[in-house]
Amino acid sequence: MDILTKFKKGAENHTYQRIDSQYKTDIFLGYNDDGQMSMVITEPGSHCNVKSSKYINVALMKREDGKMALSFDLLEYSYKSLFIIFCKDIISVCENAGKCGAVESALKRWKYWKNMFGKRKSDLLDTLRIKGLIGELFELKNHFMEIYDEATAINAWMGPLLGHKDFEIDNTWYEVKSITENAVKVDISSLEQLDSENDGHLAVIRLEQTSSVNNNAIDLNSIILSVSDTIVSPEIREQFMNKLDNAGYTYDEEYNKYCFLYKGTEYYCVNNKFPRLTRANINQAIGNAQYTILLAAIADLREGK
Repeated sequence: MDILTKFKKGAENHTYQRIDSQYKTDIFLGYNDDGQMSMVITEPGSHCNVKSSKYINVALMKREDGKMALSFDLLEYSYKSLFIIFCKDIISVCENAGKCGAVESALKRWKYWKNMFGKRKSDLLDTLRIKGLIGELFELKNHFMEIYDEATAINAWMGPLLGHKDFEIDNTWYEVKSITENAVKVDISSLEQLDSENDGHLAVIRLEQTSSVNNNAIDLNSIILSVSDTIVSPEIREQFMNKLDNAGYTYDEEYNKYCFLYKGTEYYCVNNKFPRLTRANINQAIGNAQYTILLAAIADLREGK
């Protein structure tokens, strides 16, 4: 289901579109009379007190036909991308609950999202961290989610949990490095980053900064929306959002200004031939080390040549 299309149809005349007919629940997407993006759920339920947040107005009313109408209205349009993720999540929750439990389940789910739409904006991630996070998300979406089911792929993503490796799966691991198109080296920030008894992979993702008007540009908010849009399970989507929170990400429209072009990915096999510093091959008096690897020097370890 293309949620954006539903909203676009209701933008001009402030109308609503029902989600696709294969869905059991009666959920409508569009714009309210005040021109705000809105989602309305009309299903059996009971009256209760509801709480809005700073950027979402929530209302629950009983209709003449006896059904309850639960509405979520977006008060700040700059939160559009996050609102779309929210709508997709609520739709999934309602579908799992069925008609009789849709309103109640949506309100329970709202308790989780309320903080997301009401929390104070934190400091933005710096440019290097934005670029690094985009690289990890690109690898998650275009590699792991292409090979594994969504639960396995999201569970494999360890970077936000401060794991030594960005991804760990099937007795192997992946460390992701985001560099510019013409970069000739990657920086290794700790001894543990490439240290493992198992062979692993160094994924080098080349991203070049570009303008937001470039149609092929990738920004942090858009790639998060893209990944979330592919996740079917509400529980896995919540796990994904929690990991983003652990990574220091809070939705902010300012992230739309940091745009990159994807220029390709290279994979290198990290095995006993790979030049790396580990706890086993340095003096034990050294607490930590940062070093650089020249990509031309490991060309023979490149995978899929």
